[in-house]
Amino acid sequence: MVLDDVKQYLPTDKCDYDSIDRLKSLKPEELQRIIPELLEWIQDINWPVAPKIIEILIPLDKLLLPQLRVILRCNEYDWIENCLWYLVRRLNSDTLLELRNELVMLSKSTNPNFIEYEIPQICKEIMSTHSME
Repeated sequence: MVLDDVKQYLPTDKCDYDSIDRLKSLKPEELQRIIPELLEWIQDINWPVAPKIIEILIPLDKLLLPQLRVILRCNEYDWIENCLWYLVRRLNSDTLLELRNELVMLSKSTNPNFIEYEIPQICKEIMSTHSME
């Protein structure tokens, strides 16, 4: 299946539950092609499709790494918080090890927005839980 074909499976709005069923029918290698677009849907965890998309993404585990690195290095603190809280902390320990540099960097952040959203603390908790300190 080509990329354009897979993109037809993406939600069209924040309440597009039919798309969730369509996404669940895709194989991991097909989902991999639209990981960036799927991750955009968790920028606001209050969108009804966001939790459902997270459940679709979690089994992809290592396939998420390239795009998670991009997000964890951006300045969109609410998106980073959502990724950390709802997705990253649920990945396999060996996958988390590959995000160690990003987690350490964020755990030491002095960015006021990151601190307000408790991003450094969340990263410390993730690293502690997975013996990464």
